[in-house]
Amino acid sequence: MSKIVIIADDLTGANATSVLLARQGFKATTFLNLNKYNAQEHKDLNIISISTDSRGIEKQLAYEKVKNVVDFFKNEDVKLFAKRIDSTLRGNIGSEISAILDNLNDDTIAIVVPSFPASGRVCIGGYLMVNQVPLENTDVAKDPKTPIFTSSAVKLIGDQMKVKPGFIELDKVLKGTDSIKDAIISEKDKGSKVIVIDATTDDDILKIAKAVKLSGIKAISVDPGPFTAALSEELMEVPADEPGKKVMLTVGSVSNLTRTQLDELKLRYSPLLVAVSAANLIYDDTRKDEIGSVVEKVLQDVSDYDVVGVITTSKEDEVLNLTDIANELEISEDEVSQRISDGLAEITIEVLKKTDSIIGGLFTSGGDVTVAVCSALGSAGIEVKDEVLPLAVYGRIIKGVYDNMPIITKGGLIGDDKAIIKCVDYLLTKLSNEYHSKDIKVEN
Repeated sequence: MSKIVIIADDLTGANATSVLLARQGFKATTFLNLNKYNAQEHKDLNIISISTDSRGIEKQLAYEKVKNVVDFFKNEDVKLFAKRIDSTLRGNIGSEISAILDNLNDDTIAIVVPSFPASGRVCIGGYLMVNQVPLENTDVAKDPKTPIFTSSAVKLIGDQMKVKPGFIELDKVLKGTDSIKDAIISEKDKGSKVIVIDATTDDDILKIAKAVKLSGIKAISVDPGPFTAALSEELMEVPADEPGKKVMLTVGSVSNLTRTQLDELKLRYSPLLVAVSAANLIYDDTRKDEIGSVVEKVLQDVSDYDVVGVITTSKEDEVLNLTDIANELEISEDEVSQRISDGLAEITIEVLKKTDSIIGGLFTSGGDVTVAVCSALGSAGIEVKDEVLPLAVYGRIIKGVYDNMPIITKGGLIGDDKAIIKCVDYLLTKLSNEYHSKDIKVEN
């Protein structure tokens, strides 16, 4: 079966692109890593999305992780390799594009369309604007792991690849498909292996996808999702019991936006939210007691609430200084963060096991937490079903302890003040109307 392979640098990003394709009727599944994919077992999939978990790692290691995925699939019937990139251009974009182009070993080029209009991301003059603000002037630019120092997608990618990408400005895009097609061919003839293209609307993106197909040029898509979805539709034919009623939230994000979203949730649902001491999850001598204490607090009152959850902080001044802790313990900041994520995941699975299936769906916020929860559940990945809002994805857990359980994943910086409310509303509706609890496999 012909397929499209999406290579994403984190799990929530993989889901975000996969759901756009699932909405078109493709059977799409995201996998936590390449080892979770089995060609024979998953032969009926149209869309295979692999998370390399490579956004915040050293660029050469990121290159190798992406190369491994390409090597695995390049001799199969793949209509399109797609490089899913962060909607704010964080991560090892240049090295990961290179990993695909280098290892396909043909005349394939990369078409980069950084825009995601539905989430306020548009590219004009090669510059990425986020809700009308230049990328470098947003909070994202201050990300401690992957800061951004320029709004220019052309410059950012060029600096990371040590080449000057080709560029097709908005003026040519607005003139229509033939204009875009001619510009793509012209840039390729000049020797460009990477071409960045402006877009401000979904219609612009559709025209770019049609132009790529008409050009006859073999290309990979590089974008946060919409361009891959549009190009996939051009290249492939679209194939045509009572659950637990409660929703559990596991929130690892410490952004101000997440705190605001939780405050709004409290006003709507009066949820049971138990605060977790992130510091206690980090240190070996306090970790076990903290996990046990939080689980006990949830279990005491869970029957009285439709929405329950665990959160790492409710106040800005409670956010930990990971650098200081990493220095104290003589480990990396990533390892410190991982201890917190793993602790939250352990709490989640303990609550699920001890509540006798009364929890029917999960909501996770923060990419690291989502990965940790899925791993703790023994999941192979998430079968994506729908997009609740831009970059917040609904799906079903595949295999593991809670096979088929509904889950919504959302990044910590995604959505407006009511984003978590919208996700919880969606899950509760699904649990009431369509979820088959008998399909859940619980292993103690």
